[in-house]
Amino acid sequence: MFDLRRLKVVKAIVDTGSVSAAAAQLSYTPSAVSQQMRALEKETGTVLLEAAGRGVRATPAALLLAEHAGRVLAAVQQAEEALAALRAGQMGRVRVAAFPTAGSALVPEALAVFEQNLPNVALDLVVAETDQSLANLRSGTIDVAIVVEPFGRGHAPEDGLYRRHLLADPFRVVLPRNHVLARKRAVDLVSLAKERWIGVSSCPGSCQQVVSDACRRAGFDPAYNLEADEYPTAQGFVAAGLGVALVPLLALGAAAHAGVAVRRVSGDQPVRDVWAVTRPAIAKQLPVHEMLADLEQAAARFLAAQA
Repeated sequence: MFDLRRLKVVKAIVDTGSVSAAAAQLSYTPSAVSQQMRALEKETGTVLLEAAGRGVRATPAALLLAEHAGRVLAAVQQAEEALAALRAGQMGRVRVAAFPTAGSALVPEALAVFEQNLPNVALDLVVAETDQSLANLRSGTIDVAIVVEPFGRGHAPEDGLYRRHLLADPFRVVLPRNHVLARKRAVDLVSLAKERWIGVSSCPGSCQQVVSDACRRAGFDPAYNLEADEYPTAQGFVAAGLGVALVPLLALGAAAHAGVAVRRVSGDQPVRDVWAVTRPAIAKQLPVHEMLADLEQAAARFLAAQA
């Protein structure tokens, strides 16, 4: 592989017509230019300069090499400029995966701010549950994963990933609007022990575990009557009087179903922890760093609006 410095030297000699002029153009000494040319001749096994009076003349081999050097050096310069633009957030792409209920309440605002701050960086967004998102993150097919994980701030595992805690998303009690407990501002879970419950199949793993653990701490296991595929469907079941549910605040979206009452949990309030996760190698790259910051700010604004 050719040394780029030597390619610059042979091109400069061909362009300027002399060793001294090439040295002046490159801010080298004439002896340094001659040394580089001798090394390049040895490397290529070809005579590149021949004596011509008191100066030198480029051989056909030097002319050929200089022609190709021009294209190579131009490509290198383009690569350097593109890398600088990527570092400065002037180009590139950020690929984000988010669990479904983060999509409507958290992600849109973060993406809007990101596009305003880095308008030349493309965005890709896919919806995926935690296990798939983390697998895709490790394989390099996404850059940022927004996930629910079974640990809170200060308890992240040392598993080779970089995390930022976005929020502890509190669960709310969702009741039929005419339910007797809907008159209260907050509901104790133990008062729901004999109710029929609505489960949500799109909330596997740690989300469902939060509900089960909260009910067990209250002294009972929830008796599930039906299972909905998504939280909006679960609200519909509750509105129809088919049971009660615990729903994360993020999953309630901009407005609850008209037929339900949403109440805080009194006492020990269950939460699910939402994290933004990336790889350490790219965490400080401007586009990824910007995305993480925008997600944190969107989460803070979301919680402030619900206070």
